[in-house]
Amino acid sequence: MTVTSEAGRQAQPGEEAVLRALAERVRGRSLARGFQHEIYDRAADRFEDLTVSYPGEPVQTVMTTYDYLGLVGHPLLNERAKEAIDAHGVGGHGTATCAASLGLHRELEGRLARFVGHEDVVVLPTGFQANATVIPTLVGKGDWVFGDRLNHASIIDGCRLAEARGAHVRYFRHNDAEHLRTLMGEAKPGRIKLVVADSVFSADGDLFDLPAFRAVCEEAGAVLYLDEAHGLGVLGPGGRGLHEHHGLTPAPTSLVMSPLSKALSATGGFVAGPRTLTTLMRTAVPGHVFSGALPPASAAAALAALDVNEADGERRRARMRANVAHFIDRAARAKLIERPAGPHHSGIVPVPVGDDQRALRIAAHCRDHGLMVVPFVFPIVPRGTARLRINITARHTPDLTDPAVERLTAAFHATA
Repeated sequence: MTVTSEAGRQAQPGEEAVLRALAERVRGRSLARGFQHEIYDRAADRFEDLTVSYPGEPVQTVMTTYDYLGLVGHPLLNERAKEAIDAHGVGGHGTATCAASLGLHRELEGRLARFVGHEDVVVLPTGFQANATVIPTLVGKGDWVFGDRLNHASIIDGCRLAEARGAHVRYFRHNDAEHLRTLMGEAKPGRIKLVVADSVFSADGDLFDLPAFRAVCEEAGAVLYLDEAHGLGVLGPGGRGLHEHHGLTPAPTSLVMSPLSKALSATGGFVAGPRTLTTLMRTAVPGHVFSGALPPASAAAALAALDVNEADGERRRARMRANVAHFIDRAARAKLIERPAGPHHSGIVPVPVGDDQRALRIAAHCRDHGLMVVPFVFPIVPRGTARLRINITARHTPDLTDPAVERLTAAFHATA
């Protein structure tokens, strides 16, 4: 018997009213209220190195990317991923907790733990899931969570879930350790205090003041949870992140989280910490217990990325830093940005615009003239602070960035 689907059936009058109400609710949470959505959701035909092809558009140089070390498409990552598919298939047999973890996952967890300097690691399907489900697992009713006001959306969602479970959530002024110290005065003795922050803030590219905040955490007996999304692979001589950048090692009462999708060019996420916690997390964190295990190919690719970092990471980071410095110099000369007072350590270089709609127009102009750049508008950033988020990588040599600065400058003039 053939069953015919009703997909595509026209909504009835009563259903239309419901859909309109839902659409308005979603529109209020959409980037630029859903206008010019094609800038964000268009599908590429092909990425190759730092060029991207979209249907009906000119080939574009990619200026918004997470590929800081230039590992996307690296032969070793591709080869290891293919070997894992041949050995284990493209999917899995369930969640990691439901006996679907492989030796490959445990190998990756061990390598990551040694890499960041902690006892153990729990791997999750995505970095977003890590933040959104680990944070509310760590605290409960009456506990306290303190977060930087400019934290990533995944951290904010994790904090909201923690608050829904009865935790008190407070936000300190951006990178203001003294404000955190003041807020901690509200917390009652005997309760868990969790401080959550990005190591590199994703919209501005500045670094979390780890030494100052670590001192406050130690004074207050608080746990520090550090999101290394844009720091892992980038900061420190070995790419181990913000702790290594400052010559520190993670404290036993700390956690380090990172996605695998930035500098390591794989997919997934992880949380590193003392084995006392990680052993329990494997059967407590919803993102680990109730979500399908990380695909074997992703685990294999991440392991290969760690191998490449060990063999060639120092050279790639040096090249990235040189490319960042060159881009900042050219962009400052073109008056696209202000020249920073000191060294810029991350690969994120925001180009400020201000108005959301103008940022969208500038991105569209760039797209039409061979440059792919993503505008950051409300609610990614506060109203009136729209910018173009530029990521400079080991691949962004001057022969690519110099024309990019020219095209950006032309786009600003064309949309004035």
